[in-house]
Amino acid sequence: MSDVERYPERLFVRLAPEDKTGAQEVADRLGISLSDLVRSLVRLAAAEPDDAAGAVAASRPILLNTGCALRMARELRKWGVHYNQGIHALNTVALRIRHGDRDFTDMLEAVERAAALLEETEAAARGMRSDMAALTGRPALFL
Repeated sequence: MSDVERYPERLFVRLAPEDKTGAQEVADRLGISLSDLVRSLVRLAAAEPDDAAGAVAASRPILLNTGCALRMARELRKWGVHYNQGIHALNTVALRIRHGDRDFTDMLEAVERAAALLEETEAAARGMRSDMAALTGRPALFL
């Protein structure tokens, strides 16, 4: 039975030259054709999907579509706005303290507003870290 009869389905794959060279080198070391290598990898992935997913995730970049990247950028801008507002409120408190302002009600309101904004920013950061960890399968850290 010929390969065409045994494997009637076709798969066309586009590769970068270095990927094709690497695949050919692997196939040569194993003494098999490129088609046999691809079939073996497909069967391995089907037999061990968790291992295959882990190997793929560990070896390739994470691709983000435009919508996801825009949502992330929008969220980061919100963080910046909240952070700036929180710092502005704290600077107002510091200025009033330096100038001997005795109206602690305004200062308390500014500190509470700053604390709320900074808590909101931290909650958003935790959410994004969680989303990134779920997406990548790895912990996400923002330095």
